[in-house]
Amino acid sequence: MVKVIARVSHPDITGAPVDFKVIEVEEHLTIFSEPIANTHRYWVPATADVDDEEEYLEPVDDPDYNFRMDFAIYRRKYNFLQPEEIRAARQEMGLSQSEAAVVLGLDESLLIDIEANMALQPYDQELKLRWLLSPMTLSSFVRNHQEIMQERCRQAEVDAEGLLEKLAHYEQAANI
Repeated sequence: MVKVIARVSHPDITGAPVDFKVIEVEEHLTIFSEPIANTHRYWVPATADVDDEEEYLEPVDDPDYNFRMDFAIYRRKYNFLQPEEIRAARQEMGLSQSEAAVVLGLDESLLIDIEANMALQPYDQELKLRWLLSPMTLSSFVRNHQEIMQERCRQAEVDAEGLLEKLAHYEQAANI
C-alpha cells in the first residue's frame, strides 16, 4: 500500500522548482540470499499517479536513502557490525583504513565504502571485520604471519614496521 507522507519542491537542472509527492511503500527484497522487508521512500512527480511504479524516483535529496536503510535492517536482523562500530574499533586500534584493510585481507575501497555505509559486508567479510573487536588476538595472528603481512604491506604501500609496532602494543599490554 502506498502512503503519501509529504509534498516537496526541488529545483531541476535549470533551477526551476518541480513538485513531488514523497511516498512510502512496504517492499520485500533479498540481500545475500536473505529476505528482508523495508518501507522504502520514493519521490513521485506531483502530477503522476502514486500507484504507478514507473514514476517512482529515488529521493532526489538523498538517492542512497533506501539502500542505507536496507543495509541497516540487514545488519540489525543478522547481528552484523554497523559502519560506526567498525570505524570506532579500527580507530581505537590506531589503524588507518589502509592498514586495517591489509591486516584483514580486505580491499581498501570496500572498507571505505562499508564505513561510509555505501556498501554492505557479506558474511565472510563480517567475520574478518570482527577481528577489529579483538585487538590482542588480531595482533598475535599478525605477528605469527609477519612475512605475509610485510608482503601485503609492500603491495599496498603501507608501512609494515609502523603497522607491526601499532599491533605489538596490544600484545605487550596483555603481558603486563
